[in-house]
Formats: sequence, structure tokens, C-alpha cells
Amino acid sequence: MKAPSPSIRGIVPPVPTPLKSGGAIDRAAFHLIAEHLADGGIHAAFILGSTGECASLSFERRMEATDAAADAFLGRTPLIVGIGDSSLDQSVALANRAGEKGAAAVVLNAPSYYEISSKEMRAYLDRIVPRLPLPVLLYNMPWLTGHSFDDATILHAMDFPSLAGFKDSSGDLDYLSNLISLVSARPELPVLVGNDFLFLDGLKLGAHGAVAGGANLYPHLFRRLHDAFAAGDFGTAAALQREIIARGERIFNATGNPSSVFAAVKGGLAALGLCEPHMAPPIEPCSPELIASLRALLVSPAAA
Repeated sequence: MKAPSPSIRGIVPPVPTPLKSGGAIDRAAFHLIAEHLADGGIHAAFILGSTGECASLSFERRMEATDAAADAFLGRTPLIVGIGDSSLDQSVALANRAGEKGAAAVVLNAPSYYEISSKEMRAYLDRIVPRLPLPVLLYNMPWLTGHSFDDATILHAMDFPSLAGFKDSSGDLDYLSNLISLVSARPELPVLVGNDFLFLDGLKLGAHGAVAGGANLYPHLFRRLHDAFAAGDFGTAAALQREIIARGERIFNATGNPSSVFAAVKGGLAALGLCEPHMAPPIEPCSPELIASLRALLVSPAAA
């Protein structure tokens, strides 16, 4: 078992999976996105999370996306790979492919569809974590999985030597504060904020970085906020957080659908000329008109 990677800190965009019109992985677009994000100063890239449409892609497409992302990102920035699936064996197989391709870690969320107890979640971790070839970051995403890691699960997970940290996308600052407090018993473990709007609040609580959708579109803003906070320039950090919030409020609800944020992030990348807007069903992509409006927001002088 490999030791936890120290690189899973700072700005870690949840990268959309670029698709061609027929649903195949767009390998060339992955390279364009990787170059854009590396130029923006990210610390690592996270593929096959919710923004990466993990739940809508077939097992074969996720394997292909892992291969393509490794080719695009490695040599530029560390790569972490989402392996969440309702099938434990498929999660392990995805992790094995990530390990073969040189990823730094994998990301595991609670299995979805079935309501599970805290005891069942802990037993699930006991079954899967020892089988993973890479360090594992636990991903708390209750609004999509229907399950939130409770204190007992967090403390249980911290007994695994291969644990690489936590990502919290609950949007609940009280939960995040409690998580950071619990994880402080292992100070080498990072806690990442999975919410653009709460990045600075999370840093103030002791978080170590952000997995933020907007960091795909304007990674330099997140990197500048991260660096300003680290340097004690809290005024600059606050101004950058306000800018990030203003942009997110204009972009993330572009389609008006419940999952708009995922289509909007990919639509924003399409507006920047980095990929096509195609989404895996059932999420509908941004229309050409929406992409034009996103382009105006992203390439205007105010967005520079």
C-alpha cells in the first residue's frame, strides 16, 4: 500500500469529462483542458467526480477517461481519480486502472441508491479500502449520494494508513468545522472544501484547499486566493472570494435545471474553446445561446 500523497492540497479542480457528439471520450480536449489548468496554477486535477459525470458514464468510458486524463495531466500535475460506484468490485477495478496509469490517489464517495446505516458504511470501508492500490480520499457528497459521513465513520476511516484525506461538498460550514476538528488528530491529512462559495470560510476554519467547479474556468482566481491567504493577505483573499462568488452566481445556474452546475462548467470550457459541451444523458448540455453568454462572461475585460 502506497503512503498518502502530500500533493492533495491547494486547488484541485473537479474536471469535466470531455465527450464527442457520439459519447466517446475526447482525448484531444483533455490535453487542452490540462494545459489550461496547469497554466492557471492548480495543484492537482480530480477526474470522474460529479462534475466529471461519473454516474452517467459506463464503466468502459470511465476506464477510457482514466487513460486519457493520465496521458493529458501527468507530467503537468498530479491526478486523482474518482472510483465511486454502487458496485464495490467496479470501484476496485477503476482504482486498479488509476494505479496502473500513475494516479496519485483515488476518491471514494458513499455508494448511492440504497439508504445505508453508519454501521454499513464502516463495514463497506473495511471491505474496499484494503483492496485499493492507492491512497484514498473520502468524498462527502450527501446531496447526490443520500449519505453523509457521520463522526463514527470519519473516526473509523482515520484508522486506515492509506487514508489521504477528505473532501466535503455538503455546503454546511458546521459540518466542515466538525470534520476539520476530528481530522486534526491526524494533522498530515488534508480536508478540501467542495464548494466554490465557501472556499475562504473553509480556509479560515483550517481547510487545506478546494475542489471547486469554477476552478476549471478561472483557476488563477482560486490560486491567487489560496496564495494570498497563505501569505496572510486576508483583504486580497476576501476580494477574490467575492469575485468567485459573483462569477458562480452568474454561471452555475445557466440552464435552470437542478444539475445546471455540471452542464455550466462544461459549457464554460466549451466557451473557452477547450472542449465540446456534450453531456452524458440525462443531464442536458448548454445550448449554443448559453455558451455564447458564458463566453461573454468569461472573456470580457472584467473577467480577465
